[in-house]
Amino acid sequence: MSRTFSAKSPLQLVTAVTIVFMCLNTFLPLNFSPIEAEATEYPFKLKITLEKTTYKLGEPVNVTWTLTNIGEENVTLYSSRDLSGFLVRDENFIHVYRQGNRVWLVIHPSPPIATGENWTSTEVWRQVYDDQILKLQNAYYVLKKVPPGTYYVSGYSWIPTYNIELETPAVRVSVG
Repeated sequence: MSRTFSAKSPLQLVTAVTIVFMCLNTFLPLNFSPIEAEATEYPFKLKITLEKTTYKLGEPVNVTWTLTNIGEENVTLYSSRDLSGFLVRDENFIHVYRQGNRVWLVIHPSPPIATGENWTSTEVWRQVYDDQILKLQNAYYVLKKVPPGTYYVSGYSWIPTYNIELETPAVRVSVG
C-alpha cells in the first residue's frame, strides 16, 4: 500500500508525536536530568539537587545540597549557629521535616572553603514528619509517615557568621 503525504502532513505528524509523548509522560514521567534549585548571596551559592520529582510512598528522597564559595577570599564557618540542610513542606506550605545536621562549633572551626570550592552532602528524607512521634509497644518511638500528596523541598543555609540566610526555591515532589 502506497501513501502520499500532503503539505499538512509534517504538522500533523509533529502534533501526533507530541500528543503520544504527553500521554506517555502522564503514566511514565520522563526525567532526563536531575532537578535543581539554587539561591545566591555573596559569597555563597546554595544548590539542591533531587533525582526526580515523583516518588512511591515510602521511597527515600535523596537531596544533595552544595554550598559553594563564589567570593574572592576563603570563607570559614565556625559559629555554632551556622546550619545548612533542606526543608520539606506540605501542599499548604506547612512544615513537615527539616534536615539540618551541619553545625560548625566555635571551638572547632571548619577548614576554610577556598574560592570556587564547595561542600556537598547527600541527605535522605524518609517521608516522615520530624515533629510527630508515634509510641509503639515496648516504649519504642518512631516518626509518623507522611500521607500521599504534594510536598515542596527547598535547601537552606543560615549563616550568622556572615549575616546570611539563603533558601532555594522549592522543588515540587509528588509522593504516592
